[in-house]
Amino acid sequence: MIELKMIQDQCGHACASTTAIYTGVSDEYRNRLLRRALATREEHMRGDLT
Repeated sequence: MIELKMIQDQCGHACASTTAIYTGVSDEYRNRLLRRALATREEHMRGDLT
Protein backbone atom coordinates (compact mmCIF):
# COMPACT_ATOMS: atom_id res chain seq x y z
CA MET A 1 0.00 0.00 0.00
CA ILE A 2 1.28 3.45 -0.87
CA GLU A 3 1.81 5.61 2.15
CA LEU A 4 0.04 8.97 2.33
CA LYS A 5 3.36 10.61 3.30
CA MET A 6 4.97 9.41 0.08
CA ILE A 7 2.14 10.86 -2.00
CA GLN A 8 2.27 14.07 0.05
CA ASP A 9 5.98 14.42 -0.69
CA GLN A 10 5.50 13.74 -4.40
CA CYS A 11 2.74 16.37 -4.63
CA GLY A 12 4.70 18.89 -2.59
CA HIS A 13 1.89 19.39 -0.09
CA ALA A 14 2.85 20.82 3.30
CA CYS A 15 -0.13 19.19 5.07
CA ALA A 16 -1.33 15.60 4.84
CA SER A 17 -4.93 16.87 5.00
CA THR A 18 -4.44 18.55 1.62
CA THR A 19 -3.21 15.30 0.09
CA ALA A 20 -6.09 13.37 1.66
CA ILE A 21 -8.56 15.47 -0.34
CA TYR A 22 -7.12 14.05 -3.55
CA THR A 23 -6.68 10.46 -2.37
CA GLY A 24 -10.01 9.93 -0.63
CA VAL A 25 -12.89 7.97 -2.13
CA SER A 26 -16.46 8.79 -1.19
CA ASP A 27 -18.64 6.18 0.49
CA GLU A 28 -21.09 6.42 -2.42
CA TYR A 29 -18.40 5.65 -5.00
CA ARG A 30 -16.95 2.82 -2.90
CA ASN A 31 -20.42 1.29 -2.47
CA ARG A 32 -21.15 1.60 -6.19
CA LEU A 33 -17.91 -0.24 -7.02
CA LEU A 34 -18.67 -2.94 -4.48
CA ARG A 35 -22.20 -3.47 -5.82
CA ARG A 36 -20.84 -3.71 -9.37
CA ALA A 37 -18.17 -6.21 -8.35
CA LEU A 38 -20.67 -8.36 -6.45
CA ALA A 39 -23.11 -8.33 -9.37
CA THR A 40 -20.34 -9.36 -11.76
CA ARG A 41 -19.28 -12.16 -9.43
CA GLU A 42 -22.87 -13.36 -9.10
CA GLU A 43 -23.30 -13.37 -12.90
CA HIS A 44 -20.03 -15.26 -13.27
CA MET A 45 -21.10 -17.86 -10.73
CA ARG A 46 -24.40 -18.35 -12.56
CA GLY A 47 -22.52 -18.78 -15.82
CA ASP A 48 -23.84 -15.57 -17.40
CA LEU A 49 -20.30 -14.39 -18.13
CA THR A 50 -17.59 -16.21 -20.00
